[in-house]
Amino acid sequence: MKTELLPSLNGWRAVSILLVLGGHTTAIKGLSVNHLHFWYSVFGGDIGVRFFFAISGLLITWLMLKEETEFRRVNVKNFYIRRTLRIWPAYLTYVALLAVFQLSGIVSQHAYAWRGILTFTRNLYDTQLTFDPTGRHEDLLSFHFWSLSVEEQFYLFWPLLFCMLKMRWRICFLVFTILFSLVFQTVYFLGFYSAHHVVLFQDVNTFNFLDCLAWGCLGAILLLRWKDGLEKMYEKFGTVLFSVAVSMIAVPWAMRLGKGISNMGFAILLLHSVVKPDWIFYRPLNFRWMKRVGVLSYSIYIWQQAIWILWPKILLPVWFLWIPMVFGIAWISYEFLEKPFLALRAKFHDPHMTVPLAMSRHNL
Repeated sequence: MKTELLPSLNGWRAVSILLVLGGHTTAIKGLSVNHLHFWYSVFGGDIGVRFFFAISGLLITWLMLKEETEFRRVNVKNFYIRRTLRIWPAYLTYVALLAVFQLSGIVSQHAYAWRGILTFTRNLYDTQLTFDPTGRHEDLLSFHFWSLSVEEQFYLFWPLLFCMLKMRWRICFLVFTILFSLVFQTVYFLGFYSAHHVVLFQDVNTFNFLDCLAWGCLGAILLLRWKDGLEKMYEKFGTVLFSVAVSMIAVPWAMRLGKGISNMGFAILLLHSVVKPDWIFYRPLNFRWMKRVGVLSYSIYIWQQAIWILWPKILLPVWFLWIPMVFGIAWISYEFLEKPFLALRAKFHDPHMTVPLAMSRHNL
């Protein structure tokens, strides 16, 4: 494996966004109730988002480790600039259109929703959806930004902690983060909290997903420091580890309990697919079209929410066209809105880094 490349990541992004799209299809106007069981059985938006978090944790930590290895430090300022240039253009465009829709009376976002949108804290405010007399889903047009808020909070704090802590303490902090998140999830699942803390204990609270991110971060450390050992382990026990990892993902998900176990399982698969991308089950992740969908995954994520919610009644018989429409709008967004900022973003990479700009600027 070339140390400057991370195979399979864009393929996993494709898998994740397809899980999200499939999950949202269950709510598309026009879908027959007879088909709901199939969509619920095959797709899961929640697990897709968790995969995204683990991928982000691995990628961001790996890039910082590579930079630290070569230059003995991480340029946090440039990190924040790169994140801003990648995330904000499409995001702010969507927010601007949402504001236009609200001023035009097409939708209505409550004040708490706008506070969350403008501060990347959409997951920390009361996220209960409300309905107006016409049956429209209020605030749902911005609800998907809860996951982007989690990511942005991660991007804000983890680089600072990374620079402050030595490697041993980084590992200790990540282990503590995983344990804390698991305890928080257990308390939330069992309802062991008072009514005064109901806003804190929500499905989309950051604490519910810290372990996803932390497993990815730990995976990056393993990948850079013990890559040879990982390759030997997966070479010898690849089939067994794959089976165990899939079980860790599937069984807790089916039980609706112990989602933290599924996050560990995905981390095992993620590392396996990076060090053994040619293994039979991971080859599809590196197909050209899969990598392309992965590159577009952020654009798809931004725009899909408005399309499935505002899908017009006249198109109910062809409800399935909403997915091709999402891909088309995502492609336009990426090519004509985001790419110019990606070119600008490349200037904030050190020219002597061995991480190819073509790879890093395509990653979230």
